[in-house]
Amino acid sequence: AVSILGAKLKALSGLTGHAQKDSVLQFPPEMTIQAGHNATLNCNFSTSSYVPSIFWYQQHQTQSPQMLLRVDKVKPRVDSGRFYSAMSVETSQVFLHVRDAELQDSAAYFCALSPH
Repeated sequence: AVSILGAKLKALSGLTGHAQKDSVLQFPPEMTIQAGHNATLNCNFSTSSYVPSIFWYQQHQTQSPQMLLRVDKVKPRVDSGRFYSAMSVETSQVFLHVRDAELQDSAAYFCALSPH
């Protein structure tokens, strides 16, 4: 979880359309940062797919998850406002970087792997 001014951002992991060999591991599980600072969440993935996609979601309390970004082999870097993600298929790693964190960024974040 990442906390902005005392609120927590939680890191969760998920799979979509997964086979037994597919997995994701997200870290750190929690973090607390001050407003205006940057935060980076990491996700390691394992898949037999040659073209995996990673989706980053943000979920505020009592709300449904909202997709933030999608990265894949064709588009491994995506910059959307204060959120930036980059993926390396070679190292099976992807990260989500939050620039200049704001109080409304306090939420659960999770990466989801789609092997298609």
